[in-house]
Amino acid sequence: MGRISDEDVARVRDATDLVSLVSETVVLKKKGRLYWGNCPFHGEKTPSFKIDPATQLWHCFGCNRGGDAFGFVMQAENLDFPDAIRRLAERARIDIVEEGGAGLPAGRKERLIAASETAAEFFHQQLTSSRTQAANEAREYLARRGFGSDVAKRWRLGFAPSARDALARRLAEAGFTRDEIVDANLALPDGPGLKDRFFGRIMFPIADLHGRTIAFGGRVVGKGEPKYLNSQETPVFHKSANLYALDRSRNEIVASGTAVVVEGYTDVIALQEGGITNAVATLGTALTERHVKLLGRFGKRVVYLFDGDEAGRRAALRAVEFLDWSITPEAGSGQVALDVALIPGEMDPADYVAAEGAEKTLALIDGAQPLLRFAIDSRLEAHDLSRPEGRSAALADAAALLTPVRESLLGKDYMGYIAGRLQTDFSTVQRAVPTARRQPGASTSVAAKTEAPVKPSSVEQKAEMELVRLAAIAPSVRERARELLREGAVADVGAARLIELIAESGGAVNEGLYSAVARADREAADRLSGWLVDAREVEQVEYAFREVASRVKEFALGRLIFTKNAELRALDPKQDPESYDRLFGEIAELQRERETFKARQTDHMDVETEQT
Repeated sequence: MGRISDEDVARVRDATDLVSLVSETVVLKKKGRLYWGNCPFHGEKTPSFKIDPATQLWHCFGCNRGGDAFGFVMQAENLDFPDAIRRLAERARIDIVEEGGAGLPAGRKERLIAASETAAEFFHQQLTSSRTQAANEAREYLARRGFGSDVAKRWRLGFAPSARDALARRLAEAGFTRDEIVDANLALPDGPGLKDRFFGRIMFPIADLHGRTIAFGGRVVGKGEPKYLNSQETPVFHKSANLYALDRSRNEIVASGTAVVVEGYTDVIALQEGGITNAVATLGTALTERHVKLLGRFGKRVVYLFDGDEAGRRAALRAVEFLDWSITPEAGSGQVALDVALIPGEMDPADYVAAEGAEKTLALIDGAQPLLRFAIDSRLEAHDLSRPEGRSAALADAAALLTPVRESLLGKDYMGYIAGRLQTDFSTVQRAVPTARRQPGASTSVAAKTEAPVKPSSVEQKAEMELVRLAAIAPSVRERARELLREGAVADVGAARLIELIAESGGAVNEGLYSAVARADREAADRLSGWLVDAREVEQVEYAFREVASRVKEFALGRLIFTKNAELRALDPKQDPESYDRLFGEIAELQRERETFKARQTDHMDVETEQT
């Protein structure tokens, strides 16, 4: 993406009054030198959102978000950093010039979206008008699924013809350049020409929150692999930051407070056509933490609706990694309930709503059970509870799920539930729950307010261990992983030690890597062996590394913000207003840094991927 000069960023920032900007959507009241209001990002009745007009920074002490004017627009409108600059520049009537070089020049992002929109029109025309046998088969498949011409029109469904350059030629005729077509991932270089990325497939346009086509999902007609093919990452499309049909369902999610998440495009269409208009789907990936946070902006309940077969159960259990303090009542207005429902009879959601109707499907969604309860029951049922050895293993397995909520009332309730299932006492279960750092809001004692340093949570440790795993199996990312150590982003001592040793091994892999690490640290090598024995392949290693590196850096900033917030709570603003205001400013600046870093990091890495 094109780089906006620091001078232009400063001009836009200087021309934007944060109080005026926020006042367009939030009622603010001045208290002293600060402005207070109800946070627009996590519904609340008692104001915890405030602005310092002197520093032009904002911070919410309810949901711990904050930043500058750019960060506010990014949060409010789900924009990336460059688009937030452009939006505020337009508001201030400032012309900005985007630098060229390796990035995208001015207006390039809009050109890529326009190319995708043109492709969507072309695919739709092929589905509705083409008389080829392949197009007929696509229409017949959709008709069998209950998607007639009216549905195809409402959802802009399309068909990619079998000719390998049909779309590329259409886009070239429309005035798009070779680079624009390739950068939008609509075609691939093929010698001097281009070949379409999608051919012989039913096409599902993927839109951003504003309804603009930014990518596609394609289902093969008849036999073929892969069954589903999705657009790769582009400067305008990020799988972990987009959900299919969220642009259509966001209002209903806000109205109902619930988002229904399924795994397939046709599932979403069938549910919405059946009257369940708060359904969305992931884009060929598992639901990510970023997806959960995105949905949490619109509703406070997320229901995973999975197929009732074994694959559906496994998918539901994978979602457990997103359980954290936000599911507890102590999270207050920031609470997000994560529930799960399995379709009976091993049907998928589309088949179920067609067979049983919307009323029964809604009843199934309404009756979804908490994901934590589902996971605990699943882990307990995996063991023979009639034997002491089985109960002991089940205790360790189930209790581990409670680490993120250990100090909450919810956690205590589930400890009692596990005790009852295993016919043991509460204290035995409590001792079996692995410890983690104290969660925000878990205590109001002085000790809790001054607790430091902040240790990584189980979710953070998982991210850091995934970093270790990627470094172990992909030599190409090792030096970048070690750079994270130098930046102090890796908090877990064991993970840091492993990354350092792996990086020192050079390009060694498999047993060669084990031997190299073992020469320096046998215990570390033993920890490493599990990944080497079960060295699962990682598709798109660069993409996986970018995602986990971004999370690790975000967590590092989050730990620092958490510590600063604890220090702030220990201060009395009346007795020491100078220190209080100074620390508040530091927290707001760190929040801005985190949001700006995330935006620039994603932008930089996506450009880097396009160049490789």
